[in-house]
Amino acid sequence: MLLLFVQLFSGLADVLYEVAVMVTIFERTGSALLTAGVTVARTLPPFLFSPFAGVLVDRYSRRTVMIVMTIVKTGVVALLLLFTNDAAFNVWGIYLVAAGLATAATFYMPARQSLIPSIVPHSQLVSANSYMMATFPATFAVGFVGGGYLIGITSLSVIISVMLALLVLSIGLTFPIRPDTPHTADETNANDESVLDSIRAGVAYVRNHPIARPLVVMEFLEHVPHGIWTSAMLLVFVQKAIGGGSVEWGQQNAAFFVAMFVGSVIGASAAKFIARQPGKIIIVNAIFSCLLTIAYSQSINNPMAIMLAFGFGVPMALRDVAQDSLLQTKVAEGVLGRVYAFREMGRNIIFMASGLFFAWLASYVDVRTIYLIGGTMYAGTAIYAALSRDLRQSSITEEEQTDD
Repeated sequence: MLLLFVQLFSGLADVLYEVAVMVTIFERTGSALLTAGVTVARTLPPFLFSPFAGVLVDRYSRRTVMIVMTIVKTGVVALLLLFTNDAAFNVWGIYLVAAGLATAATFYMPARQSLIPSIVPHSQLVSANSYMMATFPATFAVGFVGGGYLIGITSLSVIISVMLALLVLSIGLTFPIRPDTPHTADETNANDESVLDSIRAGVAYVRNHPIARPLVVMEFLEHVPHGIWTSAMLLVFVQKAIGGGSVEWGQQNAAFFVAMFVGSVIGASAAKFIARQPGKIIIVNAIFSCLLTIAYSQSINNPMAIMLAFGFGVPMALRDVAQDSLLQTKVAEGVLGRVYAFREMGRNIIFMASGLFFAWLASYVDVRTIYLIGGTMYAGTAIYAALSRDLRQSSITEEEQTDD
């Protein structure tokens, strides 16, 4: 419960930052390119630092890593007060803050994900991951609505103060968390091993692991077609394909996040079902992604697009819950941080490159065709996953669920 509230407060601070800073930059400069620079600044650090983050998370207390990185985030957010006042508005300073927050998150996220199986009995991991998953759409919904409202009625300095308060609350709630099982090293995580050797050992572990390998490869493959779902590409589709605007774009985003929340709640209720066949749930979600994307490409109006956007959310939430629960039960505790960090590094750089590619392609190809291409790519991901017998037959057995 403490970790859930930590995630709520920390996640809300992140979303408030993104909304407030992007709106402020656009209002002060009128440049969409300068506004998009925030996204670029936040995408590069995971690619650069994820391998080192995984080693650090596997060598030291994950709770301590979370606390230290939240303190770093708090200090970096405080710098915004220097870069966003009227007298010294500095876009490059804001980019630096964005990069700093993303760097801290690069260490924070694998620590949080790896901490869960040490504070939750394996028999309750699926339920715990479902509730943790529910915090993401909740923070996005509250953050975008609340941030948009606050930026219209108050100053950016007030919003920054709210963010600082949320981060301080996160730090305070993290201190009492005490793992039930101590953090231990295994043969892939010797303390006298160099950082580069630890990174190589982590990559080798993923390459040779019958469950981690297909899950990570599948994430990489999926983030190529995920590039059609960037905010910019979705807005292009809404405008060119169904004749909508920012309101319709917002409604579709809202439908997806509401569905993600619903899917997370369903996941908590259907924990035993997910534990019996997590691999099949992951494969079925890939098939749904293919079919729904193809259907979405043929949307004739906004109500149809909203319905399909909602259709994505529920199976996607169940897939994420199944994937995290599988990794947390099948991967050795001493290398779990590196597996999460390696996955995060790859999918971030692939998503960024894919998003840029599809944005370029939209200048030459009809946007409906681009979404058809994306749907076809999801089909390839589903085929790859279905061909993995270990993933297809995977389960979180009763023995694994009760083994500490």
